[in-house]
Amino acid sequence: MCPDDLIGVGRVPCIPGRAGPAGTVGAMKTLELGHVPLPLRDPVLVVALDGWTDAGGGGSLALQALHDQFDTTPIGRFDPDALFDYRDRRPQLEIDQGALGDLHWPELVVRLVSPPTGPQLVTLAGAEPDLSWRGVADDVAELCRLLGVHRYVGLGSVPGPIPHTRPVHTIFTGTDEGLLEQLGRPHEQVVVPASCQVALEKMLADTGIDTLGMWVRIPHYVAGEYPQASRSLLEQLAGHLGIVLDTTVFDATIEENRVRLDVAGESSEEVLEHIRQLEQLYDAERHHGSGLSRGPSVVMSEEDVPSGDELAAEIERFLRDR
Repeated sequence: MCPDDLIGVGRVPCIPGRAGPAGTVGAMKTLELGHVPLPLRDPVLVVALDGWTDAGGGGSLALQALHDQFDTTPIGRFDPDALFDYRDRRPQLEIDQGALGDLHWPELVVRLVSPPTGPQLVTLAGAEPDLSWRGVADDVAELCRLLGVHRYVGLGSVPGPIPHTRPVHTIFTGTDEGLLEQLGRPHEQVVVPASCQVALEKMLADTGIDTLGMWVRIPHYVAGEYPQASRSLLEQLAGHLGIVLDTTVFDATIEENRVRLDVAGESSEEVLEHIRQLEQLYDAERHHGSGLSRGPSVVMSEEDVPSGDELAAEIERFLRDR
């Protein structure tokens, strides 16, 4: 069956998603897809899932702002029963004076976004699945085949030793070697726990789709939303795809957030010293990266980098007292 609100005027039929041999329209495992107006205009898949690679809500808030600016239509939903452990990610229940109200289940939704300039966007946003990551990747790959999607852009954010007094920094991943060199590819080799979004990027790349992951690094001591990351991601997405976007929607919250963090930092000499150390590390690395420095790139050892947990606890204590 198909959700009532997934209605369009296109030529892709409603897909119940569990019947049919692999490679056919009915091969979807957990994705229910509604009608889509085909053909699409050079469609690009844009993904932002919550979870540990969405620190400060960087990617998810950026995608939400994108949805708010343009003509956006839901065209598909994943079956939540197949993807989520409800004991870990419990649905939210409204209770009004003893009367049970709406039950809000975690969602993973596909939408069609149609900016007036640039390509149309097929967005995948919502809760990071607990289960069936490879099944989700198979369904998204089939979705790309059906809609003629050949490019992927992922929006995310990760914590790092970055002070809130400096601009955020973006790390890029992807399949286009020339584009990575142009954008500034990372030089380190690391092994990290994968998120569903990173795994999806890799598995789509293996199917031949051109992928680009944009990962903004934000201060590791910040709890809650960090709108500076979202604005940066939107700016880079707009530049990459040739879309005109209004990023000023984040300006007021960025200023409010900066003031709160400044005041919290100044409340404790220990916190202030941690931030100064992070500024030294940030400036040294940026100076070295620009080619202006002939000395060592980092003036502090790894042990000198302050603990994000300790710094966050100190800042949260101050804000709670306020």
